[in-house]
Amino acid sequence: MEFKGKQKAMLRKLANDKDIMFQIGQSGITQQVIDNIITNLKKHEVGRVSILKNCPDSPQDIIEKIEENGIMVVYKIGRVLLLYKENKKLKNRIRL
Repeated sequence: MEFKGKQKAMLRKLANDKDIMFQIGQSGITQQVIDNIITNLKKHEVGRVSILKNCPDSPQDIIEKIEENGIMVVYKIGRVLLLYKENKKLKNRIRL
């Protein structure tokens, strides 16, 4: 799914109000990290992940592994990724 400009802006605004949910460091992107991201996105639908400089994986590899698990990467600025995963069961879900 490709997001339009206003949709990206709305998701960016919602994510910037929250702290970075995870930092990916020297152990890289593991299945446990991905499971924790999915759990967090089930509650909030949107969040940010920071990739530390000592991470052995490249940002592009991390994006590919995240997208393989059904999470959408809305945008990437530097070493910060904005993630979105729709959850239709939430009462106050994000409507795009």
